[in-house]
Amino acid sequence: MPDPAETPPASGNDRFNNAIAIIVALISAFLAVSKIKDDNVVQAIQRAQALTVDAWSQYQAKRMRQFELDLEVVRADALIRDGVLKDTPENQAMTEGWRKEIDRYKGELKELSDAANGYEADFKRHNETDDLFDFSESFLTLALALLAVAALTRIGWLLGLAAGAGIVGFIFGMAGFLRWGIIRPEWLSMLLGA
Repeated sequence: MPDPAETPPASGNDRFNNAIAIIVALISAFLAVSKIKDDNVVQAIQRAQALTVDAWSQYQAKRMRQFELDLEVVRADALIRDGVLKDTPENQAMTEGWRKEIDRYKGELKELSDAANGYEADFKRHNETDDLFDFSESFLTLALALLAVAALTRIGWLLGLAAGAGIVGFIFGMAGFLRWGIIRPEWLSMLLGA
């Protein structure tokens, strides 16, 4: 085994390749951890979307039932007013029961609307985080591609460009992890979105 003191100093090519290897390892590790977090964010998006749809479906069903009861009360009042139905305590109790149900539905509709709006806000927040991870992955993948070309061509400015793309990708990734509100790439989402 050679003595470390006798090992010749690294040449310029070795330092260049070592820098590329270290950057590739760091980017790959960050991409792996980011992928786990991004997958969890996607699951949260799907959950928020399902809960939103469910809440609005319940809202619609209860709203239809409230509307039917509103019509029944109006119809019963008109029939009593026109003398078709007798103004008996039983008929009054029936319409009063409907009015109480209408009031109950109004409270439930408010709760369902608030819940659905909350789920929609969660969906939007998670979607923004997912976009940050998507941009991070894109810039880091670009950095890896540039690093591969830099390793083959030994062009220094490509290494610098790759490092720059990697830094941008890292910043987007950290923004996703830490939910930094300061980084808001809506313009990039609109540019690259559907």
